[in-house]
Amino acid sequence: MIERLGQSHAARMLEVPSYSRRVVRLSRTLGRLIGRPLSLNWLGRRVSASNGATSSDVLICSEAQLKRGRHMHLVSGFPGKRILLVRDLVDASFVEQMRPLFSHIYSYDPVQCERLGMEYLEQFFPFNVEDARPKPDSVDSASDTLRCFFLGRDKGRAQRLEALAAELVMLGCNVDFCIVKDDTSQVVGTYHVDEVLSYEANLTRAMGSDVLVEINQPGQTGLTLRPLEAAFFDKKLITDNKRVRDTDFYHPDRFYVLGDETRGLQQFLASKAPSVAPETLRKHSPAGLMDRLLEISV
Repeated sequence: MIERLGQSHAARMLEVPSYSRRVVRLSRTLGRLIGRPLSLNWLGRRVSASNGATSSDVLICSEAQLKRGRHMHLVSGFPGKRILLVRDLVDASFVEQMRPLFSHIYSYDPVQCERLGMEYLEQFFPFNVEDARPKPDSVDSASDTLRCFFLGRDKGRAQRLEALAAELVMLGCNVDFCIVKDDTSQVVGTYHVDEVLSYEANLTRAMGSDVLVEINQPGQTGLTLRPLEAAFFDKKLITDNKRVRDTDFYHPDRFYVLGDETRGLQQFLASKAPSVAPETLRKHSPAGLMDRLLEISV
């Protein structure tokens, strides 16, 4: 994604020297010994300087590493504007901890934005349109059996997923569900696995499937990446998130909203969805995201 963005914007990854990681590990050890954390703002400033960062640059972060307490010094030591993209559910304490560090904090979940005082930003996909569409010779069209794919942690969703899988099997589908076991997995079912797939393996399985499946975790209202994968990869999606109806790429032959459909699942699976126009998808691409961030944040 960053490589593609670099073709149209002056965008690149912030390079973290190996010595920086060693210093962080050492400081954590010393902090435990003396009973208080050590400030590493000086290290963040040094890393920024080694990357040639200036006050006119913009640092864009996701919440994933920051939730684990990593790289806080890189943010605090950055001399330019800082933007945080929250792609998962977070709590109020995390947002309040991040607020002094960032000039803008965006979330893709509108309810979470309203509740925690973040700014709403439409979900984006890490592929450009031309990279996401499968090549004609890469699609296996020999089989009429639809392949249905789910990947995600249990999070209390296993029972619903098992029931949906059983229905899909009865309709003649090939079910490829990977429900990753977690502390909510009280009973291990047919589709439980021990480890989550890498993102690369996830993409390979998604692109090789005909139908993607998502059941959102409790409290999640914003779009996940699955609806965008369906739109960009030209797949169907079975989802319980009614907000897909509000997207500019929604079509009833592409998105089946569980509990909110007037027709049966079998009819949906047999339908043919028209491809989404590239211009519709562009605003959800990395280039479209960067254009929006630069327009509203800088």
